Amino acid sequence: MFANATNNIPDMFNTHFKGGWKTKALDTLQGDPTHPLRESPNRHYMVLAAKRLAALVRQIRLIDPNETVNIVAHSQGTLISLLAQAFLMEKGGQADRPADSLILIDSPYSLSEEAMDQFTQRGDEQQTSYARAKTLANLAGLVAQKKHPAPALDTLKIDPTGRRDNYGITGPKWSSGAQAVRMTGPHDVQGNAQIVFAERDNRGKVYLYFCPEDATVGLMGVNGMGCSGLPDTIQVTKTAAKPETVKLLSEGLRQRIFTRRKRQGKPVLVGGHPGPFTMREDGESAHGTSWDDQFEKRTNIPVGLQRTINGEALPPPFAPEMEGNVLPGSETKSLSTGESLPGKQSIDQLEAEIALSVTDLRELPPQSMNWPGFELGKGAPSEADVERTLNQGKQPDDQCKVLRVMVFLPYTPGRIGIIRQETPNEAKVRLMNTHQSDSSYHSAVMSGRRNHRCATAFDVSIGQARALDDPDWAKLLRAIADWRIPLMKVKQSAGEGRYGQLDSATREIVEANCTYYKDGTFPAEKLVPKTPPTPVVSEILRTRTDHFIQQVRSNPLNNIPLP
Repeated sequence: MFANATNNIPDMFNTHFKGGWKTKALDTLQGDPTHPLRESPNRHYMVLAAKRLAALVRQIRLIDPNETVNIVAHSQGTLISLLAQAFLMEKGGQADRPADSLILIDSPYSLSEEAMDQFTQRGDEQQTSYARAKTLANLAGLVAQKKHPAPALDTLKIDPTGRRDNYGITGPKWSSGAQAVRMTGPHDVQGNAQIVFAERDNRGKVYLYFCPEDATVGLMGVNGMGCSGLPDTIQVTKTAAKPETVKLLSEGLRQRIFTRRKRQGKPVLVGGHPGPFTMREDGESAHGTSWDDQFEKRTNIPVGLQRTINGEALPPPFAPEMEGNVLPGSETKSLSTGESLPGKQSIDQLEAEIALSVTDLRELPPQSMNWPGFELGKGAPSEADVERTLNQGKQPDDQCKVLRVMVFLPYTPGRIGIIRQETPNEAKVRLMNTHQSDSSYHSAVMSGRRNHRCATAFDVSIGQARALDDPDWAKLLRAIADWRIPLMKVKQSAGEGRYGQLDSATREIVEANCTYYKDGTFPAEKLVPKTPPTPVVSEILRTRTDHFIQQVRSNPLNNIPLP
């Protein structure tokens, strides 16, 4: 549900995307039927998703407390994954610790108090920059503070004698030190070379992968860190307190930039030597979109803005794969020196169905059809009769509405002419074949295979996966991870016996989730809380405004009577 996404965590608990004339105006301005802006339900289901993810991670660790868990999240999933880390700390048991590593891709999480969001959605209930910065620092800090040392990396190397178990996850030339060998890789990155590199222990780290061309999280009112990256620190002020500097980037919170831009005629490589990066140079656009699009829809990235790229050097640095979702050749039109306009993107069936929900079915040209027994002078059949005949035995998406029945000249016995609407399935095919829009590049990093082979593979934590060594546990855990699978199939995935071995808290959240997906009954508050856990800081603009008004009223100078 595109419109219901949010750029902070407290708003996931009891808010929703609002409708009204402001939203309608925004929808008209953005003009994209595949991402309509409509009033949406309560976002509380996002909290359920975070609880479900936390339950899955905890269950894995109940099978073996040293299990290594990585979460690679995209878009709204990055906020859900961050919230899950707070839930994982609530019970304090042996299995209750954060994931070993998080990789957050194209995250809408924002540190700013966006004016467009205030005007159209949140008003004085918008979260302050203080709350946003503290929450991000707290949640990323949990991952770093709870870094788990087991299994030690040097125990993962193959023992040629077979006396030591290496958990079955490394090859014969792998080393935990500086002599790990990358056997193969994308030919356009490293050719046929075998690269020797220093293996990293990434446990306790959160990585942000951001893309300045991400026009979705770059929207006014969103301004997510997934397009603008993070500053090293940010100065914020809690209501009625002194300003404080919140440290964001650290050993435990790192970022990489993935961009379509070229500098000095060459791609900006991912994984070069860490250091400062100029987000926008003179002559460049903010997000790689047209100037009118930038002015009307996107948040600004000032010329000269610096970001520290503190993701470790990669073996080797590589040009990111960013055009995998666009129609070949559509991404070459120049925008500025080193920049091209967005490539065009066709739509899939799901996007076509979304577009069809907010657009009308088209009237088709006249067509003839057999109608046995029809003769001039007997009267043409009614639209209802023809419609009933055409739709008999067909699925709803293959049925049509008949608008008019006529006789074609020259007359042919047993034939009539009709004008009808296209069926929903015909409309979907039309949209998939004809509708093209500028790519938002919101999924470019996630869908680029090279990005994961050359970056993600080196940023995740390595360790053990004992739970997946057991085929029954593996089937059951995968079934739990897919929230759309009915409870009966979850139980059948590995048998009732193995399902019965789940922790009672895991079973409770799994069964509540399946019920919600089946009939819409939302889980009880004891399972899905209505208030955020402690690491999530919430402060709204109204609190700050009310304090300011109180200070003004309590000032004696404001109580002096006028002459």
